[in-house]
Amino acid sequence: MENQTKLLKGELMEEKLRTYFLNNGYYVARGVKYSFENNEITDIDLFLYGRFSSLDRVRTNVDIKNKKTPKAFERILWAKGLQELLGFDNCVVATSDKKDVIRKYGLKHKATILDGNFLQKLPEGNNERLSEEDLCKLLASIKSFKEYRNQTWKGLYELSKSRLLNELDFSGYNSTIILLNYFIRKCFDKQKQNVAIRATYVILSHSLIILDFLLKDIAFLEPSKRKEALSDGFKYGNLGKEGVNRTIEMAVRIADSKISVNEIKKALDTTEMDILKEFFSKAETTKKIFSWAKAFEELAFSRQFKKPLELDSEIKSVLAIMLDFYKINRKEYFEI
Repeated sequence: MENQTKLLKGELMEEKLRTYFLNNGYYVARGVKYSFENNEITDIDLFLYGRFSSLDRVRTNVDIKNKKTPKAFERILWAKGLQELLGFDNCVVATSDKKDVIRKYGLKHKATILDGNFLQKLPEGNNERLSEEDLCKLLASIKSFKEYRNQTWKGLYELSKSRLLNELDFSGYNSTIILLNYFIRKCFDKQKQNVAIRATYVILSHSLIILDFLLKDIAFLEPSKRKEALSDGFKYGNLGKEGVNRTIEMAVRIADSKISVNEIKKALDTTEMDILKEFFSKAETTKKIFSWAKAFEELAFSRQFKKPLELDSEIKSVLAIMLDFYKINRKEYFEI
């Protein structure tokens, strides 16, 4: 078991609320950085993602202030503005303020208020989980010297987490599975193995949340159309096949290239993504992706560390599909 980091008052409240929302069926990420073109703007205390039906996905930003002077009105304005900027469905303000007028103001502006009376009744956090600080401390201890230019693993994790705010699209998914490939291969390094496995679990959970959000729009298509939509997204990102083709044609004209448009298109139209397309287009699979995301998040933060071989068979099969996609030997990986 990893050593437990002593948390400050605000951090402890964030963990308590994280546990509360996890217990209510949400996928929860804590301390998510919101950036624009590499400029960090702010961070969101909690990001909540809920799947309540085949059609409904609910995204919520939670602002938490557990202080003597919480400035609750200001926090409501801030949280509501952030909700609008991100295009989220809800916002929540958790404040130590107990005044009834705060609740009324929140209700008027469609912001959910968790006041001091509510916060006082929250049970202690889940001691079976690592805190965000615990996991980040592990990830901060390792750097990627070659692939990611001396970034710490914590920095890579923060980058992946940030995609949950505004990159729930094919480009976000494709970027996330590139990072996932990196961490899966680092699992073979015995010195970094346990941290790499935790990183694999949490990055895989991010990729599944992105995929679940994407699938809400195509889940009811005919199977062949669903496969086609996934295939185009996996291969060509947000532009799709038609958009990429138009870009190629324009680039070839501008550059007066000797390489034909058809040659470039053929090079892009590979079968590498077929494994993912076939697996994630199945109707039964689409129903389980959200629960798999929560399961991998739980594994990443569990104090009771589990190696891949120890996972439940269904969860193990999801990881196995990714190994096949990356052309990594299943037997060798599950024996680490």
